[in-house]
Amino acid sequence: MVVVIVYSEQFKSNAKSLRDAVKNKWPDAGVNLMGTFGKTESFSRYQVQIGRDIIYHSNSVTDNDTIINLI
Repeated sequence: MVVVIVYSEQFKSNAKSLRDAVKNKWPDAGVNLMGTFGKTESFSRYQVQIGRDIIYHSNSVTDNDTIINLI
């Protein structure tokens, strides 16, 4: 399984935390982090995908356990 976490700059620490949580739950999972850096400070994005399936998408983050349960 490969999990892709797409995040805006302000969510970088959240994305790294989620990466660690996924690796703790599924040690053999691959996790790719993709930072997106918008031209305005109001741009925000936090998205988690497995393949083409979007598991979570919002302009804000939620806790790691919620996303792990969605996976």
